[in-house]
Amino acid sequence: MAQPSNTPDFARALEAYEQWLKSDINIFEVNGGTLKDRSGKTEFISQSDCQKLADHGLAIRGALRMAIEASVPAEPKPGDKMFDGSVYAGISPDTNKPMYAMPADAPLSMTFNEAKKYAQGANAQRHYGHDGWHVPTKAELNVLFNNRAAIGGFNTTESASDPVGWYWSAKSYTWTAWGQRFSDGCQGNPDKGNHSSVRLVC
Repeated sequence: MAQPSNTPDFARALEAYEQWLKSDINIFEVNGGTLKDRSGKTEFISQSDCQKLADHGLAIRGALRMAIEASVPAEPKPGDKMFDGSVYAGISPDTNKPMYAMPADAPLSMTFNEAKKYAQGANAQRHYGHDGWHVPTKAELNVLFNNRAAIGGFNTTESASDPVGWYWSAKSYTWTAWGQRFSDGCQGNPDKGNHSSVRLVC
């Protein structure tokens, strides 16, 4: 990078140019030895100083861009572990907001009503610092299924007769509730008295 000139005129021009680079103004021009600011005021500097000014400005612009990009947090991806221990699961189709899952299934398979009580207990104890845990809705459960590899820890038992490979949703009917098998995405309405796996979200 060319070094800036030490002349007073150049120092003044450089200061103005650096201020411009830090702003949203983009009509400051450095062209052929002429320095024009946003008001149209023109100053004349040597062509060599003008080139040094432009080179220096490009370096400043690049440094500022890198600083801005570094200060913007990256958008989480499904499977990313959050600082509180929960796992980013994706966007909830019901709320259109970020959804987080517990890092593991409930320790035991359970009936539909037991799953609801499990969520209530998790909220009472503020697991991972949250009190909004719930059995996922039908649509949220499908998000967990689609992102199951990234989130991890799901039971993907392929046996159709093994209820542990199925997960409860919060969708309830009179005697049944909506569930989904995580080996292949098969959906159905198992009896509420059946034992299935549970992964809470918030």
